[in-house]
Amino acid sequence: MDKREVNEHYAEIARELIETEPELEDIRDSEATIIYLSSEHEKTSDGKVVLGQCEKIQEKYKWAIPCDFTITLFEPNIEDLTEEQIRIVLLHELLHVGIRYDKEGNEDYYCKPHDVEDFRLLIDRYGIDWAKPGEDFEIIKGG
Repeated sequence: MDKREVNEHYAEIARELIETEPELEDIRDSEATIIYLSSEHEKTSDGKVVLGQCEKIQEKYKWAIPCDFTITLFEPNIEDLTEEQIRIVLLHELLHVGIRYDKEGNEDYYCKPHDVEDFRLLIDRYGIDWAKPGEDFEIIKGG
């Protein structure tokens, strides 16, 4: 069973990212609520290690999960990452938070799929090996 717990440290990092990263302006200006979780579960997908995951909460589950999104980091998969690398994982997951507006101006939330721009942003700023466990890396630009 995948036990998940609220992680205030991740929430603090994410709040700072939302306030400072231009790419997250839509989240900063919205009413979207996000809960940050840590999982004891070791997650993989198609044989690849999953560091984090963003999920939109369906309406029918909001009675139990009072938010619009959850972002989960999988502890066994990130245990060798530095604090800066964890920030990058959170930035990556926050880039999946999608916000659009209906004709009346009401917010509608969705999960953005991975796209080239997301990966390009991370690679341009942090290099191709930013997620190499336990190693320092040089911030190339921005960040």
